[in-house]
Amino acid sequence: MTGPKSAVHSAAQGLQEEMRAWRRHLHARPEVAFEEHETSDFIAAQLERLGAFQLRRGVGGTGVVADLRRGAGPLVALRADMDALPIEERSGVAFPSQHPGRMHACGHDGHMAMLLGAADILTQLFAEGSLAGGVRLIFQPAEEAADAQGRTGAARMLEEGVLEGVSLALALHVNPYEPTGVVQLADGYAMASVDTFEGVIVGRGGHGAYPDLAVDPIWLLAPVLTALHGIVSRRVSPLETAVVTVGRVAGGTAPNVIPAEVTLEGTMRAYDPRIRALLETEVERAFSLVRSLGGDYRLRFIHESPALRNAPDVNRLYVQALSALPKETRIHLAPFGLGGEDFAFIAEAVPAAMAFLGCRPEGRPPAGLHTPEFDLDERCLPIGAALLAESARQVLTGEFPLPSGPRGGAVSHA
Repeated sequence: MTGPKSAVHSAAQGLQEEMRAWRRHLHARPEVAFEEHETSDFIAAQLERLGAFQLRRGVGGTGVVADLRRGAGPLVALRADMDALPIEERSGVAFPSQHPGRMHACGHDGHMAMLLGAADILTQLFAEGSLAGGVRLIFQPAEEAADAQGRTGAARMLEEGVLEGVSLALALHVNPYEPTGVVQLADGYAMASVDTFEGVIVGRGGHGAYPDLAVDPIWLLAPVLTALHGIVSRRVSPLETAVVTVGRVAGGTAPNVIPAEVTLEGTMRAYDPRIRALLETEVERAFSLVRSLGGDYRLRFIHESPALRNAPDVNRLYVQALSALPKETRIHLAPFGLGGEDFAFIAEAVPAAMAFLGCRPEGRPPAGLHTPEFDLDERCLPIGAALLAESARQVLTGEFPLPSGPRGGAVSHA
């Protein structure tokens, strides 16, 4: 694949039909967190077909790690997530989920197809002898959910040394809120920390006709909900970014029975670690209100992932790589929002950044991530593959200098 830098783009365009087929195969066979067995087998088979990568299976559960190295030089990690969501699909595509109640509603099927495309391009570049160093492909399980110990797939893979020797890491996420061709980048915080709370308001059950003889947890629920919904507006500075959402309330069995307990579950999101800690403190205070009214509570927090903080120097690599590709893309500078991404664990460990790739289908109403109607414009697949491959190429040819700074070469976020 000799010639101008745009040869990477040409190679990606040449893989468009294959990437579409890979994506559709994976879309029709979604598997949820830590159950990605068939997915893992398919990924490994495609990489083995290339005949260049050293594969490790079962990393972090069902993850696949593939290394390709030639000579001395930096090691670039490229990551894609593999898991689907427990959603019944209503996208209307011709290749819908064959697994009832499961769906690739967050574009991970596209992420895998793009990384497989980048693997094909990089195999050709290494065969030409134009690269020095290595690439590590990380196909990660369980981005969408944590295990019983509260660890997502990225955390588990890190525990097994997936970043050993890695100089920097890159990832892409599809973005249905922007049209195909828009690449959204953000220096610093781009996505939020993710924490869950599970609380039980404890009262004393009784007959609905004799509420004075009970301690009604549904009555106790009212001040707790008011306090929870007031945390961000009244306990967090308006200059900070935060969300507290109650997503589930459950209690009671009959209209004439006062239950003994009511359950609440919700999520907390923030960028700054200080605000993340404040939200937990304030949620605890909200539940504690029930004690002044004769009730009690049990409360558990599940800490899933930190906020995703992109290294500016690594974003600069994306910008430089895009400038080497044909001008079919444009850059939009903005954080992606308060969704969560466990790529944040990787970005805490090495210089890293995630780019958000526009994928809104033409001629259809936009459907957001994690919705039954979600679909993506498959024209984004070669763009993503080219961006990953060109970024790695520029590092491994020395055209882009590695970020330097404290923490063993990581970029300083001070």
